[in-house]
Amino acid sequence: MKRIAFALFLAVLIPACAEGPGLAVGKRAPDVTLSAPGGLSAKLSDYRGKPVVLHFWATWCGPCIRELPLIAELDTRNSADLTVLAVNCAETDQEVASFLAGMKLNLNVMMDRDFLVSRTYNVDAIPQTYLIDSEGIIRSIRVGAYTPQELNRDLAALFAY
Repeated sequence: MKRIAFALFLAVLIPACAEGPGLAVGKRAPDVTLSAPGGLSAKLSDYRGKPVVLHFWATWCGPCIRELPLIAELDTRNSADLTVLAVNCAETDQEVASFLAGMKLNLNVMMDRDFLVSRTYNVDAIPQTYLIDSEGIIRSIRVGAYTPQELNRDLAALFAY
């Protein structure tokens, strides 16, 4: 049922905002409010000063499942120099917690329960990843799963800014 709801979301809502103003490599990342499980929230701009990996995913997405250990490792390996925000698309806190426990992953998850963040970032497929520099400028947009080599290459470019 969730897959059908997400497919409808993509088919109906995303095309309306696919040409969102200013959303491109080299442009400022839109400042959105992110909600953590349990109700705490933060703005994306709260993370300025360090580069940010803004990663959109879902528990039912095969490529997301395969890529998530790489994203979690990135969060653990670079936590002092990089902020990783794994934005879950429209699932419950319990579903996400159970999934992460089953996968034995520790990850900084934010919840996009109503697709507001996904719409703002024109997420038309998942996984989708935005690499944002320490000044809040989008430096890379990736639709689809990263390989370790591709992620390392794009991160090296991100840290060069």
